[in-house]
Amino acid sequence: MIIKRIDAFAFAHSGKQAQGTIPLVRFTRAVEGLPEQPPGDAGLVTWSVRGEIGKSGLLLGRPLLHVHVQANPVLVCQRCNAPFVYPVDSEVLLQLVKSEADLDDGFTNGDVTDGHSAGSDDEDEEGNGFVSNQPEKVVGSHHFDLLAQVEDELILSVPYVPKHDVCPGAQANVSEVPEEPAVKRPSPFAVLEQLKHKD
Repeated sequence: MIIKRIDAFAFAHSGKQAQGTIPLVRFTRAVEGLPEQPPGDAGLVTWSVRGEIGKSGLLLGRPLLHVHVQANPVLVCQRCNAPFVYPVDSEVLLQLVKSEADLDDGFTNGDVTDGHSAGSDDEDEEGNGFVSNQPEKVVGSHHFDLLAQVEDELILSVPYVPKHDVCPGAQANVSEVPEEPAVKRPSPFAVLEQLKHKD
């Protein structure tokens, strides 16, 4: 059974969990403009969502959703134009708010620009004094589209300009590059050194 809509606030308050797998091609927004995705297990998105109420600091008493998304979408490298698999393993913490007006309310990254106004509540678990782990805010509802949120996280995890770390064939090209130019062209510092000694 695929859970599509939940009462997000009740889900968080009761600490419920949901998980599942769904073919990547079912996420039409995520695959738009991408090459054909693999069938079978390789083309599945595995997701899980866990609700809870914040227990400390600025999140005390706030409804939260932990979303974990794993997938292996096929993207096209913008350097060499070849398709490649881009592994996605994304975990995000979402804070549920009641309206769009609440999205800008409360703490934002702009509130702690100097790092001193953050206070100890904003430190992450390692005690670092920055607010990188603060949750993203999303508008919750009694008919919250869980899979749309999973799809959003998947879309955000895929690079806007996908590229191989090293394009296929690039390593061969690197080893074939002749080293002659480096021999022919002396270091500019060596040239300066020679000029200094001409006096």
